[in-house]
Amino acid sequence: MISIAQCRYKINPESVSWLKQKGVEIPENAVSLDYVLVPKCMDYTESFTFKDKLNLRLKQQKNKVNKETNEKDIQIREYDYTKRFTGKEKITEIRQKNINPQGAETIETWRFYHPKDSSTVRFSHKSGDLNKNNYLEADGFITDNNGLKIRPISTAEYVDKRRDISDNNFIDSPWTLKQAITTNEKCATDSIQECTVVGIYGDKGISLNHLNPHHPANSKFNVIENKLTEELEQQGKNAKAFVIGASNEDYVSSRQFNNIIDFLATRGVKYSRFKTGDKVLGEFNNATERHIFNSRKFKNGTASPYEWQPGHHIIYDSGEVQIANPVIDAELKKGKTDPEYLIKKSFDRIYR
Repeated sequence: MISIAQCRYKINPESVSWLKQKGVEIPENAVSLDYVLVPKCMDYTESFTFKDKLNLRLKQQKNKVNKETNEKDIQIREYDYTKRFTGKEKITEIRQKNINPQGAETIETWRFYHPKDSSTVRFSHKSGDLNKNNYLEADGFITDNNGLKIRPISTAEYVDKRRDISDNNFIDSPWTLKQAITTNEKCATDSIQECTVVGIYGDKGISLNHLNPHHPANSKFNVIENKLTEELEQQGKNAKAFVIGASNEDYVSSRQFNNIIDFLATRGVKYSRFKTGDKVLGEFNNATERHIFNSRKFKNGTASPYEWQPGHHIIYDSGEVQIANPVIDAELKKGKTDPEYLIKKSFDRIYR
């Protein structure tokens, strides 16, 4: 039977002296320490977890010590937090350093963000001696006749980049005109299924819209026309646009998509259009079946919940649209990295 020792100490002169002997550095703002000792036959593990006055974990160090040689395998984790929405502190990053007995180091990083409408945290993960990205990447981007760059990316890359985008530059549910944004900065939206995303870009950066065709607030197309007209005027006489999304099997969705295309065409706006291919929307049409299927995949472990979430997840950055979806993930895992091939697999038809 293993006898585990657990203690809590205050950070005071006595504990500081003891930790110095153990080779453990105390992080700034630490007020307490949780200590755990797990002895085994040939080795033992000591865990030192530092917390601040709010009882938030700041740092954890684990020393696995060989009893015969006194060699140590060391794991150090540091934690960052930020206040979000409700005022509560939520974790944003974990940085981990592993040091073997020979002194060689490896580094891993987990980065998190917390969607407003979900209790599920999203994350990305990097690992390796140089902390390289661990996600798969396509070979660049394609450019259409309007000069718009379209870059396929994995959902792991999307999550990593989304983490650095302000919530003020992210369009979230319920996906109506009220959520539309105009910004000169990088912006994003996700879970584009039967919805249509309209980006109008020009003098003021971009005006980004994510429109749910089944939301009552989006039922009157003249209201959408008025909003898009305002955005075109705001972006100047050389404004261009891109339109992404919609479902062929959803009449209301297709009608909204086509109405937007007709609106742009009649005003002489240069636009790019990408209508979603059915594979991107998942293999189940029944919402309950899809939820069960997705939950099962999440429990079995994935790099990111977005990897199995139907639809597109996009980032707009200085004239470039970056698109992630389950089809791109699947093809990247097969070794398919040609950007044109990945984009064509993702859409019913692309117009260049």
